[in-house]
Amino acid sequence: MAGVSTYLNFPRNTEEVFNFYRSVFGGEFDAPISRFREVPPMEGMP
Repeated sequence: MAGVSTYLNFPRNTEEVFNFYRSVFGGEFDAPISRFREVPPMEGMP
């Protein structure tokens, strides 16, 4: 089955916005919210 990964950014309050939309539309996130600061750098990248 095909899947889609969506990357949305809102200045300083992305998690708050996602939780608001979840409260409006219902449902749960399929995966935990990831933050750019938690992603390890790739080899050779600054």
